[in-house]
Amino acid sequence: MRTLIALFFLAIAHAAEPAKPWPPAAFKYAVAYCYDFSQDPRGYSITFPDGSLHKGVIRATTVRLTEAQVTKLRTLLSTDSKMEHGDVDCYDPHHAFVFYDADWKVTASIDVCFLCDDYAARPKGTSDLIDLAALEAFCREIGLPLLKDSPDYTALYRREQPSAAPAKPKAEPSPSEQDDPFGP
Repeated sequence: MRTLIALFFLAIAHAAEPAKPWPPAAFKYAVAYCYDFSQDPRGYSITFPDGSLHKGVIRATTVRLTEAQVTKLRTLLSTDSKMEHGDVDCYDPHHAFVFYDADWKVTASIDVCFLCDDYAARPKGTSDLIDLAALEAFCREIGLPLLKDSPDYTALYRREQPSAAPAKPKAEPSPSEQDDPFGP
């Protein structure tokens, strides 16, 4: 009986522990992206092992998050909800959050498909049941577009692409400016 009581109190104590914040790694910057997952033959992830971003990023929609927005986002990504996630029919992610260190190197990222209510995080450790309705509301709050279908994101991506006219050459940016999505 004592063992049962001890296990009961241990379970209550564990349940009362606050969620571990995600991402676990140190970071300095957090950026929200909207992208057309079909524009990069390397895959649908917002980031790749070499640290590069997906080629389908829609730059005009990119948002560098404030400290308050990062706090809210980390709470959303670290807290379980009772929300049921749908069956994965598509996994066509169009929204992502990327966390960078002081040198703009990727420390963590998460891609989200609001069309099928699924997500993939690197490294693992987000909540198993993120409240995607709250995350979608957060995306609206920060100004990320939320469209009805994948072809709508492709159309938005194509509208942003430069015309066929040759671009004027630019001076070569410094390495830190090259990595900063908000640099020149």
